Amino acid sequence: MQYPYVSIYPEGIDDRTYFCDIDLKGQPLMDAYHSLIDERRYTDANILLSQQNEVHHYSADLINYLEAKVKNTQEYISNWEKYSPHHLSNAEPNININEFWI
Repeated sequence: MQYPYVSIYPEGIDDRTYFCDIDLKGQPLMDAYHSLIDERRYTDANILLSQQNEVHHYSADLINYLEAKVKNTQEYISNWEKYSPHHLSNAEPNININEFWI
C-alpha cells in the first residue's frame, strides 16, 4: 500500500486506513512476505507489501505518512490567531459569552 506523504487537512478530510487481520485472499502474499523476512531480505519484503493494495502494514511508509500528517496539522494550528478571553480596560468592553473583563 502506498501512502500519500501529504495531508489534505484542513481543506478536506484524509482517507481513513483500516487495519485488520488478513483474509484468505491475502494469505499467499503474507506467506511470501514472511519467507522473505525469514531469509533476512527486509528491503525486498517491504517492497513486496508496498507494491500491492491488499494488505496494510506497519512500515516506514506508514510512519512517514503519519509524520507528514502531524507536521501539517502543527503548521495549521500554529498559524491560528492566538485567542485570549481576557479584556483589560478601564471602560466596559463589548465582550462575548465566556470572555472576561478585568
